[in-house]
Amino acid sequence: MLAALFVSALALRLAWAWWTAPVPHPLADEEFFAASALSLTRGQGYHVAFAGGHWRAGGDATAFWPPGFSAYLAIAFRLFGEHLAVARAADAVAGAAIVVPVYYIGRRLFGEAEALAAGVIAALMPSLVFWTPVLLADTLAATLVAATAALFVCALPRAGGPLRITYVLAGALCLAAATFVRGQALLVLPAAAAWWYVEGVGPRRALAHAALVFAIVALALAPWAVRNARVLDSPILLSTNLGYNLRVGHAPYSTGRYIVPQDLWDAQPGIPFQRRELLFDRLGRRRAVGYALHHVRREVALSALKVAWLWRPDSDVFTHVESYGLTPLPPGARTPLLIVFGAAYGIVLALAGIALLRWRERWRALLFPVVLAALWTAAHVVFFGEPRYHLPLLAVIVPMAGASAVWLARGARHSRRSGVPLAR
Repeated sequence: MLAALFVSALALRLAWAWWTAPVPHPLADEEFFAASALSLTRGQGYHVAFAGGHWRAGGDATAFWPPGFSAYLAIAFRLFGEHLAVARAADAVAGAAIVVPVYYIGRRLFGEAEALAAGVIAALMPSLVFWTPVLLADTLAATLVAATAALFVCALPRAGGPLRITYVLAGALCLAAATFVRGQALLVLPAAAAWWYVEGVGPRRALAHAALVFAIVALALAPWAVRNARVLDSPILLSTNLGYNLRVGHAPYSTGRYIVPQDLWDAQPGIPFQRRELLFDRLGRRRAVGYALHHVRREVALSALKVAWLWRPDSDVFTHVESYGLTPLPPGARTPLLIVFGAAYGIVLALAGIALLRWRERWRALLFPVVLAALWTAAHVVFFGEPRYHLPLLAVIVPMAGASAVWLARGARHSRRSGVPLAR
């Protein structure tokens, strides 16, 4: 059944990628990832050139984004050729793979039927399908976050007993890979440690295993940090966009979601991008912290906007799928797709909300997704919200939705047989 779910999910994503065939727009994030992936494929290292209104392969060393997604695309390019269709297919494979960890999360936290329901939702949910041909890191990040979460929850046997160290170590390696794609993936670790604790592992053992995982991730990041210190002459642990992203979220022009921090781009015009990304980081941090400290009341309002943007339907996927107008969908297709997209997202969130209503009954199973969602939301309050940034959270939200779907179906079946309303 799981293999059939994966094949179905992959077929759907490949069909969507073939039908839409988006291309990277000049200066968009997609173009950066494609250019840096080509640079890695050609043996030039993680480099990009910022010239002529485009990101191009080669140029100076960069660390503006973590290198994981570019490295994944580079592997696909090396194996199958330097074509955009190859990159879109690679993303489709990564996207389809999420059904496997989602199934295991659902099975460990809720049960077999709930796991199958979660797998079906993950295979079909538009939020997890429509982003796959877009060359952004979110699809791969969602699957790696799901895989990490699955390994951590399955590390604790349902019958009880000590944590299975092989699962913990595999989860640590998966978390390291996820961190190289999206730094927020590290938030899976404290959520898992809290869940281990309430499931009876004990505070010392939970902390010891969490410390082991953190040490493995730090060890994996160390060579990258050394590389950055050598080629950028700066102690950059993961990426140089920390200050840039902080400024987006803490500035007079902040809206709660992404907006170009023009004051950073206007600083020291004409310098090479490698120097500019370091300037972004240094200047962005200083200006963002200064603004936040002196505009506390507005920071409260911005925090609410960031949460709203993070959790709203990610229907701006169509802007990316249509390549900002370069590859428009057929006339009349966008509106019905938008309706289906928004309705599906709303239904999944509503089902997850129903699961929360059963908190007293299932609080141990729900603790892990709730803690992870809270930490993920808090992290984006620090920076800024963007609808697609909730995609990795669907790894734990979809199993909750699957559990509610099964519960409602069983309740409806029981009501028909007994004549007793579900509410009773």
